[in-house]
Amino acid sequence: MKNVSIQLPALLTFLIFTSSENLAQQNNLAGSFVIENYEWLVGSWVGDGFGGHSEEIWTAPVDGTMMGMYRHHNDGEIVFYEFLLLDETGLRLKHFNPDITGWEEKDDFMIFEMISYTKDKLEMKGLVFERISDTEMEIRLKMKDNAGEVRTEIFSMKKKSH
Repeated sequence: MKNVSIQLPALLTFLIFTSSENLAQQNNLAGSFVIENYEWLVGSWVGDGFGGHSEEIWTAPVDGTMMGMYRHHNDGEIVFYEFLLLDETGLRLKHFNPDITGWEEKDDFMIFEMISYTKDKLEMKGLVFERISDTEMEIRLKMKDNAGEVRTEIFSMKKKSH
């Protein structure tokens, strides 16, 4: 568990980001982005990833955005948290340690820029959310490790019923 906690921040630091050249590509997306089309994300999701347990919660759209929270734990111990904001430009997030100290500097955050979208899929540079059914989704996160190898972490998520 401690090994995962130590390596995970270093690994996530090397996430693949888009270059500014891809900003022009965003303007060529077919149709206009409507955040309400992604209300299928709203609710609580549980699944796997990073060799532990993932929990993600999304709120209903307000003012063109959706807010999400993520918690990763392993063997009963919190590894990290995330605060997420989704809009037409993509996804922005901040990471936090178990004691809620931030990974990124105060005004910094990670950006996954929007590449394309359909009613069941949001594809951003380095990150994909895809609805498999009303109660299942897959999240694919591309990362580069310390050796420069690119790999994809797949999170198989199921919607919790309340």
